[in-house]
Amino acid sequence: MTSNNRRIAAIDLGSNSFHLLLAEMVTRGGVDFPRIIKRVKQKVRLADGFDASRNISQQGIDRAKACLSLFHDEIVQFGAGTIKAVATAAMRQANNQSDVLLALETALKFPIEIISGLREAELIYAGVTSTARSRGDTLVIDIGGASTEIIAGHDKTPKLLHSFDMGCVVFQNNYFPEGIITRSRIESAQAQVRNQLSHYQHAFKRLGWKRVIGASGTFRAVHEIAQANQQDTIDSDYLTSLVSRCIQSGAVKNLTLLGLREDRKPIFLGGLVILATLVEQLGINAIEITNGALREGLLAEISQPNEQLALR
Repeated sequence: MTSNNRRIAAIDLGSNSFHLLLAEMVTRGGVDFPRIIKRVKQKVRLADGFDASRNISQQGIDRAKACLSLFHDEIVQFGAGTIKAVATAAMRQANNQSDVLLALETALKFPIEIISGLREAELIYAGVTSTARSRGDTLVIDIGGASTEIIAGHDKTPKLLHSFDMGCVVFQNNYFPEGIITRSRIESAQAQVRNQLSHYQHAFKRLGWKRVIGASGTFRAVHEIAQANQQDTIDSDYLTSLVSRCIQSGAVKNLTLLGLREDRKPIFLGGLVILATLVEQLGINAIEITNGALREGLLAEISQPNEQLALR
């Protein structure tokens, strides 16, 4: 199929999952906007491939290459005329970044931009607020595989953004090796979250918010568990109870939380500890869940090339 400038592709090379959005520009009421035709997602767990020297392992590279070869075929078949691919925390942090980037671009056959943490946060806020139709003061949190982004803003404008070097895959590997869960390991992970947040939490609190919106797999997993257990509100007490139940299990393989998917179990605790500690430290009362994330923000940006996001 020949390329079509009305068809676009947005690719998010996350530290846990890779996402591809294929969309077609449509016009309604004289306004052009992207209509998503297809979503493709694969759990690549690029951050899971870090070795002791902070290099992404060959196994991680091979998983990424296989995924991007599939993405290339999807893009060609779709006939996208505009393609944008961005890579996030795992690629930012990798000591063998240049070699990995060359391998991944060869597999995808399109350029890949490694974006900064602030750029990632900016795109996340754009994707979440557009999908969730957010108005007023909003706090957005995205817990990824190797980083966590927190953004406070008003309507579609971000006011304070920060990317923290903590993510569900990295925390799982660093604090719960071999899948062993103990209270002391939980407390060590919580201390790391508090330490990283300590210089920013007062600034976020000063801005305030009326809504807190969570993006990413950790939030969806917690939401699915809450639904399965007829829990209406995701708050500090509920998250603390989930952490306690994980400690009681003693090991990741023994986790029996109703609603927790098997494919999420290996990295669930790493993300849960980050989320529970953030909620506690920021004094968050309730969290809404959205499907919007970086990929939707990237799609919105490339569909309106003459418009710039607030901080660019």
